[in-house]
Amino acid sequence: MRFRFSVRLVLHVLVQHVLLASLVWADIALPQNPPQHAHVELIARQNSIVPGTTIALGVHFVLEPGWHIYWINSGDSGQPPSFKWQLPPGFTSGEIQWPRPERMQSNALLADYGYHDDVLLIVPVSTQQSIAPNAGPSAHFTVEAKWLICREVCLPDHAQLQMSLPISGKAIGENPSSAKLFAHTEALLPKPVPRSWKVSARSRKDDFAMTITAGKRIAKAQFFPLYPGEIDNPAPQKLQASATGVTMVLKKSDLLVKPITVLRGVLVLPGGEAYRIEAPVRQSLQ
Repeated sequence: MRFRFSVRLVLHVLVQHVLLASLVWADIALPQNPPQHAHVELIARQNSIVPGTTIALGVHFVLEPGWHIYWINSGDSGQPPSFKWQLPPGFTSGEIQWPRPERMQSNALLADYGYHDDVLLIVPVSTQQSIAPNAGPSAHFTVEAKWLICREVCLPDHAQLQMSLPISGKAIGENPSSAKLFAHTEALLPKPVPRSWKVSARSRKDDFAMTITAGKRIAKAQFFPLYPGEIDNPAPQKLQASATGVTMVLKKSDLLVKPITVLRGVLVLPGGEAYRIEAPVRQSLQ
């Protein structure tokens, strides 16, 4: 057991240092070449901007077969995409809205969380009621996007993406070429758990026992931790189904060095239904 712990810990640290070095190199690479193994585009859901409202922008990744990028918690290796916005005065960007991820595991020691094929990362952008007079008839948006794309190897990449939208006194409507994609992605965003559900977790010596009381049997489910270093990503998640829900046994990470009070993440059920989980954690002697 001690040997396995050492190998996994060293492997995790080594992978993270290699990826960090790659991303630093990407930061200092001056020429902007076309993205590798992906088509990346900045798109908007709306046709125009109405002052005082919120619009939805998104960075759309279309990946070559076999390649993937990462979720907000990348797992044991990788790095999530990051965006740096240049917005006109009076515009403010929100946080990335992350669709439910996929589990990616090629060996018994490491597991990652991310996306294959294509994914739209939506960012809400709010506008002030009074946009600066010199803003002009349209607003121009620029985002510096950075990401890590992997297959057998991982490649850091980046692109400067731009677009403009007209400023209007009234809504023109949704962009027909992108509205369907935004709606599809919104259906993949984790939802708050229903009010009737009860979620809690017990911290035991080697694992967390997370119990979800949903008023129905849950025979299959997968939990994606929001933060790294809390659960053992490649370890099997053991389910103990009941008539009213499920208890999930999640092995603790070797990197967990202090108790946590809330276990946060995303619960994905069969069919892709996903919920945001915030399970208060109580200590157990068992």
